[in-house]
Amino acid sequence: MIALDEQLLATLAMRRVAESYAIAVDRVDGEAFAAQFVEDGVLVAPLGRIEGRQALSAVPRRVAERYARTWHAVFNLVPSVEGDMARAETYGIARHFMRDTSGRVLCYEMTLRYDDTFTRTEKGWLLAERRLLLDATHTFPVESRHLPQENAR
Repeated sequence: MIALDEQLLATLAMRRVAESYAIAVDRVDGEAFAAQFVEDGVLVAPLGRIEGRQALSAVPRRVAERYARTWHAVFNLVPSVEGDMARAETYGIARHFMRDTSGRVLCYEMTLRYDDTFTRTEKGWLLAERRLLLDATHTFPVESRHLPQENAR
């Protein structure tokens, strides 16, 4: 078992990876998104199974082609560390803003968890695999004057 201070530092580092992942999607930053994974990292999500940093770097753009804007938040992240590997369940909310055919602004919200596997590298903790687990979805109208007229960015 690792010391408490090591556990806390590892948890903070993994949380930072999860937060950076979320921000990279929202900013449509493929390079930053892919940098949260090891070179041969894997994401399993509604977009399919995506392997390797090159393929992963396209994920934020693919999301941006479908939605006018996204907003992701990270909540619980509690890892179990064993040497240079860790497993964590990460909770979050993902909001996807779009316009319907009449121009009304909608939010497609996902209540989700990730089944994460982290690897400690010389660059710090990175995702080896991230599996998206949907707990619930909800689409609802919202008021927003800040979205472009078209859904895609």
